[in-house]
This record gives sequence, structure tokens and C-alpha cells, in this order.
Amino acid sequence: MEVSMKKIRLGFVRCDTHSYYFGAMAENCDPLLLQKNNYVVHHYFSDIYSAEKLNMPRISGFEITRAYDYDSENAKRFSETFLHKPVVCESLDEMTQGIDAVFVADCDGGGGDHLKLATPFLKKGISIFVDKPFASTFKDAQEIVRLAKKHHALLFNSSILSQVPAADKFKRRFDEIITQPSWPIPAAKPPARIGLGIIKGVGGAFSQELEGKKITGGLENRLAYIIHGIALALNLFGKGVEWVEAMGNLPLEYLHLHLKSGIEVIILNTSTDIFPESCYFYASAYSKYGAIYSQPIGDPEFIAGAAKILRMFKKMIQTGKPPTPYENILENIAIVDAAQLAQKKGARVYLKEILKRNER
Repeated sequence: MEVSMKKIRLGFVRCDTHSYYFGAMAENCDPLLLQKNNYVVHHYFSDIYSAEKLNMPRISGFEITRAYDYDSENAKRFSETFLHKPVVCESLDEMTQGIDAVFVADCDGGGGDHLKLATPFLKKGISIFVDKPFASTFKDAQEIVRLAKKHHALLFNSSILSQVPAADKFKRRFDEIITQPSWPIPAAKPPARIGLGIIKGVGGAFSQELEGKKITGGLENRLAYIIHGIALALNLFGKGVEWVEAMGNLPLEYLHLHLKSGIEVIILNTSTDIFPESCYFYASAYSKYGAIYSQPIGDPEFIAGAAKILRMFKKMIQTGKPPTPYENILENIAIVDAAQLAQKKGARVYLKEILKRNER
């Protein structure tokens, strides 16, 4: 258990599944009220034999003091779950008072309101985590970063797929097809490199289907999941995307990322309307010496990734140093903008085009 001399007063904006998910790791809650108000999170966090026992990781040093949602009833249920400690706020301005940091949560959304939700906190220099996707457009993403720099607000964003330990475990296997090939003659071959990576992503999730939403809709309905595939691709195969191609019947259904390192990455963002599944990702890597395949990276594995994000967020607040360079955060959204343009044009789009179009 981690120890902190002074607890960080934390606020949650948008009391959706991610607020309960991260909140339950950061603060005490009533297990049965968690089951009542968000049975999905309770399902993953509770003991198999007792609904009253929660087994998720706990990150000490936080206290949840405020909550806001567009629908105040959602915020009231969230506060109830966390023993009525969080004050239910009627406005974002009220939320900025009496907190040290804020978590702008977003489980299923496309990030279109993140700039609006983050701005009041950034202008007051409050440390902030902006959930994935960081923004729905590169222009909005740039503005969030600009405000953070201008007002000296600490800013963090991450997909769980950028931090999940299961991805690190898979990366450690790359050596199997780089320096240890099964090649009888001659006995030793020069090291190879990864030439191709494939991510089987998710174009939607059951949480949307349960609410009757069609996952074959527009990008706003799919981006919350597509961004995970992009994040996993960059986590496994490296950053520095040079250009993007995109195709498919759905927005960003099939992506091709060309990295400056020479690695090609294919991301399959298939819809759960067509390929029913839970929220599991799969990865494979290829070199001239062979191929390796990951185990499923899904809901059970996500828990450790979320705990790591909270630890990184806490450390950022304590040290005053953002854990992720802002250019890395922006790259994810530049890829999304480039992919949309590539799919529309039917041709590859270089990320430098996106950067040039958004120069001030």
C-alpha cells in the first residue's frame, strides 16, 4: 500500500463507468451501492464469492471530494456510492473550488466535449487527467495543450492500452523472432527487426450495445475504442508515425500506419455489430524469422493498466512533472485526423500535413 502525507483532493467530471472504475481504486466505496449504481465495475472488482468484498488494486493518497455530471442524478448516485463524501456540483466552475486535481472521465464518448470540460480547470492551473480519446480533433487537442502550458497546469492523458502490463509481457517476446530464430543452416543469423505488426482492435463495445446504440454509426460512436487500438500499436511497435492509410465501410475500420522506423502496423477496428465479442484486443508481430501472437488483452488485464495510470497521475501531482510528453499525446489524435482524411481521399496522408494545417 502506498503512503502519502497529504491526500490529494480529487474531483470527477462525468460520472460514467470510468469514474466508478478509477474512483473505486482511489477512494473507499460501498460495494453493494457500487453493484447497484454500476454493476459493470462491480462485476470486475468484486470477489466471486461475496458481492460485499472488492478485490481491485487500491492507490492510496486520494480523497474524492467533488463530482459533476451533465445529469445531476448521475453525480448523486456517484456520491452515494462513495459514502456521500463527494459534493455534487451544479457547474464546472463550482467543481474548480476545493480540489487539487480533476479527472475528466469518458468511457464511451468520442472526446468532442473534452476541451469544454477541461478549460475551466486548466485556466485555474489545476492538475488534470483527460480521458481517452484526448480530443475528437487535432485542433481541440492542440488547444488543450496550449491552455495547460499557458496556465502551468499539469496535464496527463493515457489509454489503458498504453500502460497495460500485458503489452509489456508481449514486447518481451519480440526477441523470439529477432535474435533467436529457428534456422538450422548456418547456425547463427544476423538479428532481424520487426517488419509488421497487427492489432485486432475493437470498433465498439457491449456497453454501447446494452444501451441500444448501433456500433456501425459514425466516428463519435467508435472513437473511444479505436483510440485504444492506436494506443496499443504505438505502445508495442513504437511512436513516430510518418503516414496513414485507411479504408473500410465504417469510419477508420482498417488502418495502416507507416512508422519512421520502417515498421508497418495494421489495425483492424471491426464492429461488434458484425463480430460479437467482449472488449479484447489481440496483437501479432512478424519478422523474416517468424511470427508471435499475444494472449487476449482485455477487461481482466485492463485493471492493472488503470492502476498504473492512477499511480502515474499521483506521481505527476506530487513531483510537478507530466509523465508523458505532450507531443506523444498529440500524435494519437493527429493519427485520427490523418486517417479520416486518408479514408475520404482514398490515399495516404502524412502526419506533417495535419501539423501544417493546424499551425497557428
